[in-house]
Amino acid sequence: MHPVAAAALILGALTAVYLFLIAPGRRPEQLKEFRVTLYAHRGLWNDRRPENSRAAFSAAVEKGYGIETDVRVSADGKLFLLHDDSLRRMTGDDRSAGSLTMEELSGLKLNGTHETIPTFDELLNIVGGKVPLIIEIKTGPRVKTTCRLTDERLRSYKGQYMVESFDPRAVRWFRKHSPGTIRGQLAMGVPGDSSRKRSFRFFLLSSLAVDVIGRPHFIAMRHDTVDSLPMRLVRLFHPYLVAWTVRSPERMKELENRYDCRIFEGFEP
Repeated sequence: MHPVAAAALILGALTAVYLFLIAPGRRPEQLKEFRVTLYAHRGLWNDRRPENSRAAFSAAVEKGYGIETDVRVSADGKLFLLHDDSLRRMTGDDRSAGSLTMEELSGLKLNGTHETIPTFDELLNIVGGKVPLIIEIKTGPRVKTTCRLTDERLRSYKGQYMVESFDPRAVRWFRKHSPGTIRGQLAMGVPGDSSRKRSFRFFLLSSLAVDVIGRPHFIAMRHDTVDSLPMRLVRLFHPYLVAWTVRSPERMKELENRYDCRIFEGFEP
């Protein structure tokens, strides 16, 4: 075989493999209900209302914004809402969030306010189906337990919701055990300033090669991701794209026609 023909054959085969890796799951009909929606990142928080607090969630509901939040599991198997694995930034406590019981967690104050760490049930009761939710499953050694408990609670919830995670194991769990749940793969992408330190995990997430594990229904990308080859291809294949986390009205406007929904913080659109 001529070297040029052989190279073309190899390139074609590699392209086919890559397209197989990034192919999305079959689009569920209810996905269209989430299109063109703005989501408040960890609730509509500010200096008086801490992120992932009851007050921040209530404010988002009052304004009619969807809510993106983070779910974790406590040492005694209860679901609670906190972004960081460490409690230091939000409470000043040096311990790991997952090492405490829900009773211990509920006694900690958020950012010096009267707000305490809410349970997942409290969020669902506050929202009550009034606005859609994007629920990020936080990664860690108990990620499957977090998925199972979250799914069990959501099965009786009447509102609209989607789940997402950086951890493809979590996306795969929902693909296998709750295929009717809209699931998304969080991806870091390649930032425009190329300042992020690269790693093999970063490569897998930015190339979207992990999609084969969970076959996500949507991709949630950093808002400043450059238009790399993976991003150009994913725009052709994926029916739903989410941008995170937009921090200015100007950037929000720029992304209006590029993403189906946008997650924002630090201002009100």
